[in-house]
Amino acid sequence: MYRIIENVFSNVSKYALESSRVYVDVTKHDNRVKIEVKNISKEKLNISEEELMQRFVRGDKSRTTEGSGLGLSISKSLAELQNGTFNIYIDGDLFKVELEFEICS
Repeated sequence: MYRIIENVFSNVSKYALESSRVYVDVTKHDNRVKIEVKNISKEKLNISEEELMQRFVRGDKSRTTEGSGLGLSISKSLAELQNGTFNIYIDGDLFKVELEFEICS
């Protein structure tokens, strides 16, 4: 779980619009918890959600920041290994990650 959250926030720190806010919502419904992370990207993302989740793909091919393009793909795989879901949504420059997991008792 740590690696998933670390990858999401690493992505935010590299690509969020400077001096903008990051919103984190954690909600519980029945036996599931949902974590949403939303931020505004520096630039409009010119890629689909599906493409962005592929390994070695970055949202803007002209970016000069460090990164391999593996973080979101790894996060999705780790969430699925824990029987959770990992989804991203893009709307212009709005970038949103939704994680959902069953609460262990």
